[in-house]
Amino acid sequence: MNRVDTLNGRMESFRGKMDTAGINLAIIVRPVDIYHFSDFNPINYSMQSFVLIPRFGEPCLLLNAVRGPRSDELSGMRNIKLYGKWSDNPSVAKSPIDAIKIIAESYKLGKLRIGSELSSLIHTNYLKIADALCVEEITDITEVMDLEKLVKDDMAIERLTNCADVCNHGMNIMIECLRGGSTEAVATIEANYAMKKKWISEYPQYDITGFGSTEASIQDALMTTCSSGIRTAYGAESARDYKPISGDLVLPIIIGKMGGYSVENERSLYVDQLDDYRMKVFEIVMEARNSVFNMIRPDVTFSDLYHSAASIFEKQGFGDFMPARIGHGMGLTNHEYPSVEAGNMRKLEPGMVFTVEPGLMSSKFGGVRPSDTVLITKDGFKNLTNTENGILRI
Repeated sequence: MNRVDTLNGRMESFRGKMDTAGINLAIIVRPVDIYHFSDFNPINYSMQSFVLIPRFGEPCLLLNAVRGPRSDELSGMRNIKLYGKWSDNPSVAKSPIDAIKIIAESYKLGKLRIGSELSSLIHTNYLKIADALCVEEITDITEVMDLEKLVKDDMAIERLTNCADVCNHGMNIMIECLRGGSTEAVATIEANYAMKKKWISEYPQYDITGFGSTEASIQDALMTTCSSGIRTAYGAESARDYKPISGDLVLPIIIGKMGGYSVENERSLYVDQLDDYRMKVFEIVMEARNSVFNMIRPDVTFSDLYHSAASIFEKQGFGDFMPARIGHGMGLTNHEYPSVEAGNMRKLEPGMVFTVEPGLMSSKFGGVRPSDTVLITKDGFKNLTNTENGILRI
């Protein structure tokens, strides 16, 4: 697989949509979209990065000067421009806005029609760019970019598959530790350590950095956590120095990122024995999951999948406890378009990747919500997170 050819293919696919969107210059600002086109993660997003894509001409990766040498080594885009001042790295302008103006003018596009992801473009930058480039408005291309990443190419699928291999190993270790009597915290530490060893021994060509924000960088995106008891209903909890006790529901979670791409593996467990009510919850969730998995194939809609689970929950009298969606897209982000929800009439296509996680959650009984990441194939699907599943006892 040739990385440069893959990135060029992504660029040409997007350019084919630029005319439809009515733009001749795209200014890409969302970190995951920058990565989609460049295969480069600047890591530090307190210093802005951009990809400029003209309808005709060579696209440009624009970075703060501090990232110059590293981008030369790692980026799949070769036209890299810098702004600001860092050591003797050459830059085209002091500010990113001035640099954008200089680069945009070099394309000689005539009257500019600019598009950007307005969900991510800071309003002050919107005003500065519009003023510098003499445009009245900037078109929102957030949805265009979401759809551009919906069906994964071979490079993305390879990285997702390899990331799943690391995540599956971590989940196996976490469950083993919990069965051995570990606390939540120790189980997550051991799982994370095992994942790191597998990553560096088998997949050292990939980095494990995440896409942070202006407030924080994510140097390590192999994330593990675990919650027990009622806390399993809260969706996102940090592991504690707590040893699950008899009757507890337990929710180990791994959301790992490797080579830019994320995989989610979550399992629901119970300790020793459950009361009849919680066991019924567990059994109903498993029935709903099986119903969804039996439907997954091309041309089925996301809404169909949702209603397959919802009908079971409602029939069993648990409709009030199910969430508004039973899965979400996976790729460059942990929660990517689309949602597996009622009313989403988009049909499944080979190359789509999303989670299957119908669950029941309440502060009254806790939560049962195992989650798998699946890849749609021409005949059905491949479960990337193929670790032990079902009604799991520890």
